[in-house]
Amino acid sequence: MDYIYIDNNQKLADFCQQVSHCQYCALDTEFVREKTYFPVLALVQLATETQQACIDPLAISDFAPLIALFENPAMLKILHSPSQDLELFLHDFNSLPQPLFDTQLAAAVLGYANQIGYADLVQRLCGVQLDKKHTRANWARRPLSEGELDYAMDDVRYLIEMQQKLSGELQQRGRLDWVQADFERMTRAETYTVDETRLWKRLKGVQRLKGKALNNADQLCRWREQVAIDKNRPRRWIIKDEDIVDIARFAPSSHKELGQIGNLGVDYIKKNGDTILRVLNEAAQIDPEHYPRQDDILKLSNQQQAVADCLMAMCRVICEENDISLASVTTKKEIDLLVSGERDLNLCSGWRHEMLGRHLVAFVDGEIQLQFSNGRLAYH
Repeated sequence: MDYIYIDNNQKLADFCQQVSHCQYCALDTEFVREKTYFPVLALVQLATETQQACIDPLAISDFAPLIALFENPAMLKILHSPSQDLELFLHDFNSLPQPLFDTQLAAAVLGYANQIGYADLVQRLCGVQLDKKHTRANWARRPLSEGELDYAMDDVRYLIEMQQKLSGELQQRGRLDWVQADFERMTRAETYTVDETRLWKRLKGVQRLKGKALNNADQLCRWREQVAIDKNRPRRWIIKDEDIVDIARFAPSSHKELGQIGNLGVDYIKKNGDTILRVLNEAAQIDPEHYPRQDDILKLSNQQQAVADCLMAMCRVICEENDISLASVTTKKEIDLLVSGERDLNLCSGWRHEMLGRHLVAFVDGEIQLQFSNGRLAYH
């Protein structure tokens, strides 16, 4: 094996000390989440320019040396599409690795496929075809086979090489500064805070609710979220989306009426019925002025739609010039919002604004024009 398997506190401390001087630290995790609200960390894969390690968190109680590596400002942490890993680190260790480099985001800014997968990027940049036979492994099971561990380590073996190539290309094309704000945002704890006022937006079928029914759904979602957190169980184990929607619509006032809604069983109602009815009663006390509201359906006028069409044409031209996929930068919905006067958009901040957004705003403000010349569309 080209890596160390770490399954006790002393091994972890020794390894972290040995690599503390390194400039680069590639990170990935394996976790399970089928039966819990919070993911259960099952493996931490780590690679520096000198050593590699597969860390068994189920056998370790003192993670202080690993947290020290996370917080070492002189060591760049390299991950691929890291949002779930970072959320897990924040919950388990109250720490986020920083400074950070996301190879998926860097690849998107350089024109690779939008949200390119790790294996595809490894093949593109390193010429290596990764084995996928352990994609459905149970990472919480012990012992793990040598093949499973080797498969897991593949997720960090190539990250440093890919970062070097991507960073070099970003610098060459003047785009390294474009991604820094995004990388920094990933290392802020507030990025991973659940906004309880928006939980209802995740409900399947919530689009058909409004007014009192939507307010009921909002309060039921808040209740479910807190119970799921307290019990560390998946939301659907507390109550399913479709049952929340039905209860919100019909607003039952008794166990009997609850039993006539959805698929709630007798035992479930006996255990949770009083609480659900209490939540609905408390929801009824809320001033309608404070009810949540569905997003207005944006309807552009014919003239506004014509402007949006022009902006989409500009998007295609600019993205082609920069060798980047349009889907990596913006959406039709965002363009429509821009035309309607909205400026608090991803398109109007960071690298997206630098590359594309500022030109679109200039067009809307009448500062530049579209032209067709020599068979090509251009803006001036």
